[in-house]
Amino acid sequence: MQMFKSEGKVRELFRKYGKTALATHLTIYTVSFSGLYVAIENHFDPKSLLIKYGLLSDKEVKDDADPKERGWFSNLLTGPSSSLALAFLCNKALMPVRAPLTLGLTPMVARALQQRAATAAGAAASKGSSTPVSTTTATSQARSAQIKDRASSKGPQ
Repeated sequence: MQMFKSEGKVRELFRKYGKTALATHLTIYTVSFSGLYVAIENHFDPKSLLIKYGLLSDKEVKDDADPKERGWFSNLLTGPSSSLALAFLCNKALMPVRAPLTLGLTPMVARALQQRAATAAGAAASKGSSTPVSTTTATSQARSAQIKDRASSKGPQ
């Protein structure tokens, strides 16, 4: 049941923040995947880790073992592309860590982007821009009201 609660939070987050939530999630995903890949490429031994957790047996990863005797999964994880495959699997396993990060960071990123936009609008207004700050603020408030109206009209699902 806990999974459904967090799934609802994620849906609400994406409804409320839209592109900002998506960009935040993809950034976290890319950073974690890249970090895992670099760690594995820098002499992290995936074979010992897989053996430790029972995902591979000792006989499957011996250098003298015939590749035909090993399964396709063992060949994938111990072959030349093992770093990429292992980074992908580890990144998938870290989803329970990435989801709360997305939930926590997205509102902060949205606030920072709004402050940056307001600062840029204020700077443009002080330089004689044709769009006054009050019009920009009214437009953003109207968009926020439209989003809230859409969310309330759908109701709980």
